[in-house]
Amino acid sequence: MINKIIQGDCIEVMKTMPDNHIDTIITDPPYGLSFMGKKWDYDVPSIEIWKECLRVLKPGGTALIFAGSRTQHRMAVNVEDAGFILKDTIMWLYGSGFPKATDISKQLDKGVERKVVGYDENMAKRNPNPKTGISITGNENNQIREVNPDITEPATPEAKLWNGWKSHGLKPAYEPILVAMKPNEGSYAENALKYGVAGLNIDGGRIEYSEDNKPIPQLAQDKRDIKTDNKMYGRQSFTESKTKSTIGGSLKGRFPANIILDEEAGKMLDEQSGETTQGHWANTKVTGYGKTTDYKGVGRKAQDKGGASRFFYCAKASKSERNMGCEGLEEKEGGSLEGGIDKRTGKTNQPKRKNNHPTVKPLKLMEYLCNLTKTPTGGIVLDPFCGSGTTLMAAKLTGREYIGIEREQEYIEIAKCRVDAVKIENDLF
Repeated sequence: MINKIIQGDCIEVMKTMPDNHIDTIITDPPYGLSFMGKKWDYDVPSIEIWKECLRVLKPGGTALIFAGSRTQHRMAVNVEDAGFILKDTIMWLYGSGFPKATDISKQLDKGVERKVVGYDENMAKRNPNPKTGISITGNENNQIREVNPDITEPATPEAKLWNGWKSHGLKPAYEPILVAMKPNEGSYAENALKYGVAGLNIDGGRIEYSEDNKPIPQLAQDKRDIKTDNKMYGRQSFTESKTKSTIGGSLKGRFPANIILDEEAGKMLDEQSGETTQGHWANTKVTGYGKTTDYKGVGRKAQDKGGASRFFYCAKASKSERNMGCEGLEEKEGGSLEGGIDKRTGKTNQPKRKNNHPTVKPLKLMEYLCNLTKTPTGGIVLDPFCGSGTTLMAAKLTGREYIGIEREQEYIEIAKCRVDAVKIENDLF
């Protein structure tokens, strides 16, 4: 069953698995939003499903579960009621997305002609045929609504009064990822010895310093013989003179945070913060709280410069990864909220894609999560709602075994093609 994608209802498939068999669960389940009218998204997974996940997961194993911002409470309650311990929530921030809200002023002007005063370029970019307007499913009432890229001004007094007011539709900018664990048997150390899984791979999830953003200048010059007794910033090493030294901030990188950014969100954050500096002392000796004395008469404060995004992992998304391995598949409509129905012809104008799954996550994001939960021996990753297979691709790329479960046949074929397209050195999968 290892390194397989299995079609079927996840709870029935998991019932065939032994107890305490899985090291990690990473999954993007239905959010209960009736997303794009999909029947599989009518509700969040039940307590019974999460109980089965708990049974097959090893004690101490971690489950990373994506949720919707509006229904995360329902997901969290079901996960907790199944017996998981909720340890944290990772916030995945992204810059893409647009609000799905109803214009109250336009509703008040229904049946009245409004004067066109402009054109919404952003909406036009989302619409393959902008002059005809688009229809989008999944608004606050999960109903189809028409949106025209023409910008109009209100006509009636009531519409003028309410111009600028819309329904409760803020621009989506984050998705929560629940961090849950199956209770340990004994301490973390005892659980690690008995089941081979415990905690998180913190060092493996550190945010690396970029080539132009080293913690101090000496690192940028690959000089690591800085002598200091300051142990405030982490990893210790020994110089040739056997003097303990630490570099401002661990050489392994910054600690992983419970915030993850995509590239666009990272750029937006840096625009807000501007360039900031963080001081680190090198060649100094700590003599007490808040006090330092020079070591060998030299005191040097180094600067770590950059935008605020450098403190968080930024998941880069490739434009080609969605259809990776799907070259031989038929293109199908769907896969996003873009497009809609051409009002002149009544036909859909949604873009066609070989991978038409509507909620594909960035591969780099899933790789990071696989690394963060990796055990010393790798460990098996289970995705009971594997969709088009991004979690499984990430598991393969990070040297982990995997099991994927998916109910919909159209996504099974896509997932298999995408996973098969992942080539790694000494590929044994």
